Parts: sequence; C-alpha cells; structure tokens
Amino acid sequence: MIQFSRVWAMPNRYTFDIPPIAQFVRGYLAKSTVSIDPFSGNKRWATYTNDLNPESPAQWHNEAIDFLRILAEQGVKADLLIFDPPYSPRQVKECYDGLGRKMQQDDAQGGRVRALWREAAAPLMEEGAVVLSFGWNTVGFGTNAGFDIEEIMLVCHGSDHNDTICMAERKRPTDATLFE
Repeated sequence: MIQFSRVWAMPNRYTFDIPPIAQFVRGYLAKSTVSIDPFSGNKRWATYTNDLNPESPAQWHNEAIDFLRILAEQGVKADLLIFDPPYSPRQVKECYDGLGRKMQQDDAQGGRVRALWREAAAPLMEEGAVVLSFGWNTVGFGTNAGFDIEEIMLVCHGSDHNDTICMAERKRPTDATLFE
C-alpha cells in the first residue's frame, strides 16, 4: 500500500530547505548506509554529492550523467538515491545562466535527459534501495525499471505555485529462480 500525505509549506528554490521536504529526506537518510545525490544544491547530506555549481558544498561539480558514470566505474552501490533535478527547461536555463554556461537544445528536452539520468543511476541501486524523486509529476523510476512506489507526499505552496511532488520508490529484488 502506498503511503500518501499532503502538507503546506512556503516555496523555496532549494527543495530541501522546505521543512516538510527536509523531514521527508532526512527520514530516509537516517535508514541509509550509502546515498547518492547528483543534484545536491546547497546540501551535502548524501554520502556522494554532486552539483554543477562550483560554489556548492558538493564533493563533485560535474554534469549529473558524468557523475553517475564515475560512481558506476568505481563500483559504488547505494541504498538511497536523492533525485532532484531541475523540474523544467526554464529551471535548467536559470541554472546554466547562473553559471555563465549556454543551455543547449538537448538540455531543454527534459524527458529525454531525465531518462538518461535514470538509466545511469538505476544500476547504482542495490536491491531494496530507495529512490527519492522530486518534481511536478510522479514518473519516478517506474515499475518497468523494477521500482515500486512506497510513499507520495504533495507539498502545496499555495497561490499559483505548482505543488512539489515527493516520491519514494523501492527497488524490487530480482527473482533469481527465473534464471535457474
């Protein structure tokens, strides 16, 4: 059964500075041993952190896809992934403009880029791992990739702001008997 909740909180450009979202993440971090955050912004809560902005406290400052590939090459396996990329092409542009970079056409194709990030991140997740996804939809990693929704929290920001959708998905164990 999926746990569902709805709360209200003021918006903030930094997702994890919104109190109920911070509590949501910290609850899962408390149960985690190895965690990955490819879009860590102003937080360094995860074991492995990355943010494109060189001013952020993250350990790495790479494109997310490169960061995830580096971790895969190092053989990293995690029990938690915090997945909070920019939610829209406008947010990507603001991020790139703020860093003095030019946004490319591929950067604006959110669905395709998100799929590449998910493909790069999924192999880093061990069985039973949790992915926390944040955005304006519940696409997440999905059942086809072996993940089941465990929790959804809507954060209403009032007025004309989009809600922030927080979702936890757990990676199903693979059925070894299929290959015997």
